[in-house]
Amino acid sequence: MLSRRKFILKATKHSVAFLALGNVSTLMFIKSGIQVKRGLKTSVLVEEDIYSYVNANNGAGPLWASGCTSIVRMGDQLFASGLETDPEVEGLSNCQWLLFERKKSGWMLVARDLVNYTREPCPLGAFGGDQVLLSVNPKMADTCTKYCPTRPGVLTFNSKAPYGIHEQWIPEWGNNPGFNDHSYRAWGVDSGNQEVILFQNYLYDHAEWTFRDRHGAWLATGGLLWPRKSYHGKEIPLRLCYSNVVLRDRKAWFLSTADIVEPVEAWREYKLESTGQKWDYVFRRLYFSWNSDVVQRDFSSWILIADRDATAGHIRNQDLWVDEDNTAYLLWTEKAIDERLRPTFFPDAKQYKALNCSVVKNGELLTTIAVAAHKEDEEGDLTPGNGRFVVTPEGRLMVVFYISGITADGRKVSENRMVEILRTPMVPRGESIQIPFDAPFVTFQVPSQGAGCSPSRFIDLLGVRENKKNTISYAQVKLT
Repeated sequence: MLSRRKFILKATKHSVAFLALGNVSTLMFIKSGIQVKRGLKTSVLVEEDIYSYVNANNGAGPLWASGCTSIVRMGDQLFASGLETDPEVEGLSNCQWLLFERKKSGWMLVARDLVNYTREPCPLGAFGGDQVLLSVNPKMADTCTKYCPTRPGVLTFNSKAPYGIHEQWIPEWGNNPGFNDHSYRAWGVDSGNQEVILFQNYLYDHAEWTFRDRHGAWLATGGLLWPRKSYHGKEIPLRLCYSNVVLRDRKAWFLSTADIVEPVEAWREYKLESTGQKWDYVFRRLYFSWNSDVVQRDFSSWILIADRDATAGHIRNQDLWVDEDNTAYLLWTEKAIDERLRPTFFPDAKQYKALNCSVVKNGELLTTIAVAAHKEDEEGDLTPGNGRFVVTPEGRLMVVFYISGITADGRKVSENRMVEILRTPMVPRGESIQIPFDAPFVTFQVPSQGAGCSPSRFIDLLGVRENKKNTISYAQVKLT
């Protein structure tokens, strides 16, 4: 955590000065005795709670669809979606969506579902300058309680008068194998062209996808088959969940993590004995695919970006951003080892925790850098967590993330930080700077490119803050 006083970090060619005063943090480079502003000033304008919720106990939650976002910015307008649990409804689909708009006086509930029930949160999209899109997956049978049949759809709202549903889109699928309340759905919204691509998982086999063009026609459909891997001679599909998707000019980019039941029998049994918990899903392999024209082509073969299978580690995709040159930037976390298994199965392995950024272009993995990382042999023990890309109107790429633990000098840390990523060459610009929130956001989402949002001078965070259980909060940070 940065001190509220000025301090200097020495670098090879430049000196780097961080100045943190009150709620303002400035990053400056000093060269040849002359101060040249190269970084950004952040000013925290707003920290506030939006709503509180009751745990639905259905395996999901308001921020569960982490590859999508529940907050969008449309110029000066902000919208957020939420979930309300109905304690009188039995089963997993026991929630209804909420739609909020931020007014000058704060957040206001402008629309809500009074009829249907759903299990998962409903992500938002920004569309064509005046439409707010809401992805929904309501169950169809009132008496069903588990793995209920659903009818996926998209609801639209007029951003100038969002108090009622403007349109309801019913997607057309090439194959509808029987969708249910475990949709793990994802989507990419091309706001400028007013086009959308939707993905909906079918069990552990594949994802169906469908593309809606600017004229409202569901012009193309397909099935995205999961990558596969053999364990003990048995090949299994690696279901991908919580996916990040970007759609632009009918090109689509897809980033996701394999989410499967522990495939190594010895590890599964060992964990069962120690925890008594049969439910054991693991995330260890990160995959990427893309499509140069969703109307004319299929998605490319899977690219394995990262793999922590050997030592039962952990990997999660965080965010996806594509620049004007169609170069994809992938943000993801990794942890090398499941420490519960290390003493018995790999006692000599070393722990490594990182928030990474990889670059892919034309189907080729070009490079990977650590935005924040900690090796076991280093002093301190910091763990980078949830992270998101933020892009300025000039195209400067930032990463906002949460980090916690103990620093090398013994200080406890729990804070949000920001660092700029230089795209040529691909390196972080200096050290990360703290965003001085009163309470840090442990888990959060931001208005994203995948949701159709444009770059902004503001960083909008929607999430759960430290010591704010079952409360969804918002913060606004201005970049100058």
